[in-house]
Amino acid sequence: MMTKKHMVGGLIVACFSFLALSASAQKTVTVKGEVLDMNCYMAKGAHGAGHASCARMCLKGGAPAGLLTSDGKVYLLVENHDKAAPYEEVRKHAADQVEVTGTVENRGGVQALVVDNVKASGGSM
Repeated sequence: MMTKKHMVGGLIVACFSFLALSASAQKTVTVKGEVLDMNCYMAKGAHGAGHASCARMCLKGGAPAGLLTSDGKVYLLVENHDKAAPYEEVRKHAADQVEVTGTVENRGGVQALVVDNVKASGGSM
């Protein structure tokens, strides 16, 4: 009888473990938009070509980067700890239109995109 309880318990643990891993599985997405400096955007709503020189200075100075999509969504852009170069590249594109590929993470109401790749897309919003 004890063996059956252990088998059932082990099966339950295995099922929950599988569900937890499935729920946390990350999906790679590509998102297009304008690279923001989050300091000015969050404080003043500043973005676009008229804000480009300020955004370049802010990002160069260490301000966090974001991405504003054509439908008004904003993603906080974060560095992939295993691959830092794409995040550093996206920071060079202040106020530019880019395509960012990575994984979306949501924590405490903040939507972030872990940057795996960036490509300049041109055009305006």
